[in-house]
Amino acid sequence: MFRFHSILTISLLSICAVFAGCRSTTQFGGGNQPGNSTVALAITDFPPTFVSILSAEVTLTGATFTPGNAPIFSGSTTIELTRLKTDIAYLATATNVPAGSYTGVTLTFANPKLTIENDTTSVIGGCAVGSICTIVPTTVANLSTTASLQTLLIAANSVTGLLIDVNLDNLLSATLGADFKNGVSISSFTPAGAGAPLVGAEDVVGQVSSPDSAHNTFSLLNATGSFSLAVDSSTTFFQFPSSACTTTGFACLHANQILSVDIGIRADGTPVARNILFEDADNSDTEVEGMITSTNMGAQQFSIVTLAESSSVSGLQIGNTATVQYSISPATTFDVDFVHADNVQVSTTCCSFVPLITSSDLSVGQQVSIRRNSSSSGSTIIADRIRLRSTRVVATVSSIGSPSFFLTSLPSIYTGHTISTIQVEVPTSAILSDENNNSIPFTGITNNFVVAARGPLFNVSGTRTLVATKVALQP
Repeated sequence: MFRFHSILTISLLSICAVFAGCRSTTQFGGGNQPGNSTVALAITDFPPTFVSILSAEVTLTGATFTPGNAPIFSGSTTIELTRLKTDIAYLATATNVPAGSYTGVTLTFANPKLTIENDTTSVIGGCAVGSICTIVPTTVANLSTTASLQTLLIAANSVTGLLIDVNLDNLLSATLGADFKNGVSISSFTPAGAGAPLVGAEDVVGQVSSPDSAHNTFSLLNATGSFSLAVDSSTTFFQFPSSACTTTGFACLHANQILSVDIGIRADGTPVARNILFEDADNSDTEVEGMITSTNMGAQQFSIVTLAESSSVSGLQIGNTATVQYSISPATTFDVDFVHADNVQVSTTCCSFVPLITSSDLSVGQQVSIRRNSSSSGSTIIADRIRLRSTRVVATVSSIGSPSFFLTSLPSIYTGHTISTIQVEVPTSAILSDENNNSIPFTGITNNFVVAARGPLFNVSGTRTLVATKVALQP
């Protein structure tokens, strides 16, 4: 199975939600008060055979501790899951959780939606063979379910984390019906301590609002919400141009910049911008991120399933398909995003991404970010720039040869397009973890293990090569 991670943090002063795909507004919490704690949620998935889940969304509408129904999340947060095969997502910070002993968490979900490629031999959920479709499961059971928990004692003035896994292989039936009672488990961790995510919430793209130099905080907005982050001595700044600042630091942040941010969770449960990567100087064009599902070099086009937007796009929602149009004259800009594992840059000099010169550089399964020209309309995107970003893929390890290995038994989005293997190059700086989120050496990865690998995906002389920034073993 592959793990989809999200983090629900229950902190001491306020309720907030942060997620690449959450529909909620967050606040930045402060010091401890009696009876409060920090909780983290993780979600796990594995699709039916020969069905590639390209986008998966569900709305979390509530979370409470049992017994006692102590609320730890309220509101409405829509989660796009597929990018979380390897990543963590900070979800929320809540307050005034009574000190006590708890044995479970009741989660309430709504509006599950999937975008799939049906590579089976029969219609599934109304989706024809060989088609990409957005479907709503026709049968949904137990949208409110309780995940059992080893007795958790929350002391006054404490901070605690919870990691919740949901196995979609159990949740989804062969016809993509959904039963949320199946496959849910939960465990605890200590924020910034034992069992905590190695990096935190990763690669959240949005635009800057309300930079506050007096308090070293700013808000990050995207199509699904707004949340506030602190900047402190642990924050690293990447790729900021001299036009933004002469010395890297909080002064580099300006309203309407588009950034990619890794979010850490401090020991007191509050969110901090751990790594801040400059993407664009302004928000005049929206950034739309998605996975390539087909290419048409002759027409200078390719299709994507949309996974993230830096701001809402009329007529194009998360999970929708879109057609991207690029140009040879004047030439659309192509580049590779700044690639880093936590705060260490990863070299991609092995590989190139120049589709205007080598048409095969564009490949099904790549994840890209498109700077959407304002002349675009709905699901037709005129690209000012196309930037290769990190692909997430779950598959089986074979043919290990340090520092690389191959992935086989790939999802059908690859095998259905004659891609049977992916070579994974693993730099020394890559983040390697086991299924319990503990750091492991490269030798901890062996043949026939199932892993989730993240990094830019290149087509090198016909061999798909992923330069890994993270590899996570799957249970």
